[in-house]
Amino acid sequence: MINRVFSFKKPYKINPDNIKSQTTNQAPAGKFDVIIAGAGPAGSTAAFFMAQQGLKVLLLERGCYPGAKVCGGVSIIAEHTHKLFPNFWDELEWERMVTDQSFWWMTEDSVLSTRYQSKRLAAAPYNRFTIKRIHLYQWLAQKAIDAGAILLNNHHVSEVLFKDNQAIGVKIAEPHPNYYLADIIVLADGANSMLAEKSGLIHRVSPLNMSLYVKETISLSAEIIEERFNLLPNEGAIIGLYGYPTAGMNGTASIHTFKDSISLNVGMSVADFAQSGTRPYELLNRLKEHPNIKHLLKDGKLKEYGSALIPEGGYTSIPSLVHPGIMITGDAAALVNGVHGVNLAMWSGFFAAKAATAAKIVRDFSERKLSLYRTLLNESFVMQDMKANAGVAKMQQDIPYLFDLYTRMANEAAFQVAKVYTMPKLAKRKFIFQKLISMQPLGKMLKDSWRVLKVIK
Repeated sequence: MINRVFSFKKPYKINPDNIKSQTTNQAPAGKFDVIIAGAGPAGSTAAFFMAQQGLKVLLLERGCYPGAKVCGGVSIIAEHTHKLFPNFWDELEWERMVTDQSFWWMTEDSVLSTRYQSKRLAAAPYNRFTIKRIHLYQWLAQKAIDAGAILLNNHHVSEVLFKDNQAIGVKIAEPHPNYYLADIIVLADGANSMLAEKSGLIHRVSPLNMSLYVKETISLSAEIIEERFNLLPNEGAIIGLYGYPTAGMNGTASIHTFKDSISLNVGMSVADFAQSGTRPYELLNRLKEHPNIKHLLKDGKLKEYGSALIPEGGYTSIPSLVHPGIMITGDAAALVNGVHGVNLAMWSGFFAAKAATAAKIVRDFSERKLSLYRTLLNESFVMQDMKANAGVAKMQQDIPYLFDLYTRMANEAAFQVAKVYTMPKLAKRKFIFQKLISMQPLGKMLKDSWRVLKVIK
């Protein structure tokens, strides 16, 4: 089965200069069917499927090329992506096929972990791939261009234009001031969408619902990565980190392996950063010094450093996604569900394309007609899973010690079980139980457990 790893076609590499050369500083005159603000996963996916259906699409990217503002990499869900882009692994430049998934619950000096490795995850249609964000963004943008969409880089959409409450176009800020008209506007401008807020479509995002993640990409040879993570060539590992990384607050960290680098990231809510006074880079530096992390990074060289805002408020933080002539997609729509973000963004772009195509056929761009977008989301795994996990964000806010305290308790229990004493086993069990209830009273443990169980579906 591992031979499947070596049976791929060689993915083609996209040069940013090639994408730049296929764009101009000004779009052709005339009105567009759709204007999309943002050439990320949601925007470029929407542009591709709309252009495939013959719609006249203008894709506007404020960076000098798609992916210019992103840092590091991510993992994508193979089945979700394969259903949108069949056999994408033969085109998209991926880093490693994930066959190893671990979770670490960490304290200052210990790690309690679970790990699953399987060659079954190396069989088509596979499970997850690690990829560099820039490769994904450019690949999707190139597919949109090849399908007929027009991409304009260095075009910052400063506001949506309205007539009688109906969106009719967008205004472009410097360095290419202009305006463009369209029947439909798709907002795919990422987390904390200023366009949606400025247009009065959403309220200002609460710092409780927005998380800030800082990350580093650290260069290491492929051989060292494979040795340290016990991987075969082309195989990859992802490790989820909880407890210690966020210094007593709820949040997460992770390690992703790439061909010749490792990505380390950590983050928590903006509100927790503000309340604690912790600086984001302090969390990252602290995590890098943990004994179980430090040896993985030994002799590595810093390649990239960056940060990203992630909307993690869950289902209850999703704004109204459809307005007259407008659809909101991806992170701008707060469509993030745990580790699922990029794949949900692409699916939201696909559903927006379905709604735009249906609206174009009947020349009806009202909120009622475009609400097909929301209907398709609601009927899919995207919104059904988000609704099932609707209480997770609030539960973490209500139990701010959840990750830290219970990670410490789990590690203490593991230590005591591993420790050999001269006392009888029954006495040892009572001793461990007393240790745990000294850290958290039994009644409080039961109450917290019930609250967690109620929101996990």
